[in-house]
This record gives sequence, structure tokens and C-alpha cells, in this order.
Amino acid sequence: MSPAAAGRDLCVCFPAAGGGGAPLTLMSDAAARLGLTVLALPNAESVTDLDSGDWERRSVEAVRRAADRGAARRVVLAGHSMGGLSAIRLLPALGMRGSRPIGALVINTPCPDSSGRIPTMSRLPDPEIARILAHDGFPQEVLDDENMLAEIATGLRGDTVVADRLADRLDPADRLTDLHVLCGRDDRFIPPERCAAWAGRVAGEFHLTVVPGGHSPDPSWAPALDRALTGVLATVAAEKEAA
Repeated sequence: MSPAAAGRDLCVCFPAAGGGGAPLTLMSDAAARLGLTVLALPNAESVTDLDSGDWERRSVEAVRRAADRGAARRVVLAGHSMGGLSAIRLLPALGMRGSRPIGALVINTPCPDSSGRIPTMSRLPDPEIARILAHDGFPQEVLDDENMLAEIATGLRGDTVVADRLADRLDPADRLTDLHVLCGRDDRFIPPERCAAWAGRVAGEFHLTVVPGGHSPDPSWAPALDRALTGVLATVAAEKEAA
């Protein structure tokens, strides 16, 4: 660890179903611009990995090691879509096992309804998944290839089964201390109202930012990402001073 890295805040980034790609890079870049150390972690590999507690234990230990190594003062959990559910799922465990203030930013992440359900691709056929991806700017030549589409759709359905379980396991009675939410105005898969619904699960400060765009953030989101992360850090800092 370099002397410059010591004492830097830590941003833990979780991807959407399918691995994240460009949105994960955008989150990581925003955190780096603000001087945070970045740790990218995967979502649970399967429902078994989630239900067994193995994913949670691995993730909590990875965050703890990274925070200790960099002498982090604060920790931010950030996630896109399914990754936002992962971030929220880890908040209680990290809060119980560490003394560092923790904040959260979720991006195009749907709030589960009272039955624990979210919009999901887990039961959608390939053509419907193709329509969602096409609206979000996915290369049409890839979607037109039936074999490639089948491979992509199968992977997304597998990941979103885990997302469904994550949503189902978030107890509606649990209240988040505070939460920052960023979402795309034109997201047809996760409409803004499903993101705004998180307000009902927050006991403290709730911040919602709606920007032009679809389900996957693009470079035009960079200023909004910077402001959202800055807001999370400010909220966490205020909580630390009040403690």
C-alpha cells in the first residue's frame, strides 16, 4: 500500500446481471475521480451461494480486508440493478462487523414490492430479452444472431434468478438508515417509480436523482454519478459527526 492510498475512503462496486461491463467501469471511474479506493465484487454465483451465506461471508471479509489495508475512514457500497440489491443486502452485515460509517448508492435498482417481487428477466423468453437489450443500445447484430442471443439470454436468466432471491430476502420491515438512488428516466425495464419506491424503506435521508437514459448508464451519466457519490459521502460524514 502506498502512503497516498492510506486513509482513503473505500467504494465497493457490484455489477448488474451479466457481469456489469461498461456500467461497472463508470461506477469505478466515478469513485476514483473522487479519490476513493475501488473494490469490485461479484454478485452471488447462485441461489445456493446466496442462501448458504457463503457469498455474504466472502464479500464481508473482502470489504473488511480492503478497508483495513487502506485504513479507510468510510465505506460506500454502490451497485447497478442487481448489484444494488447485493449492496443493500450487505449493509446490515457490514454495519454489525465494523466501526466504519457505511453509505449506499443504487443505480436503476428496483425496490421489491410487498411480496418481495421485482421486474425480472428470469422468466422472459429470448425475444423479450432482446427487445429490452435493444432499447438499451445493445448491438443489434449480436441480437440478430440466434445462437449468441440464446447464450446471452440464458446467462441473464441465471443471474436474475439470484436477483429474485435477493429481493425476496429483503425484509420489508427492515429500514435503511439512508439511501441514494440514481435512475434513468427512459428505463423501460426498471421504471423510475420502482426506484423511487425505496423511499418507503428508508428511515433517514432519501435522495433520488433521475437522469435522461435507459437501464445501463453511459458516459453522459458521469456528472450525476459524481454528485451522487459525493452526496453519499456527505451523508455518511454527517452521521459520523452526529454519533
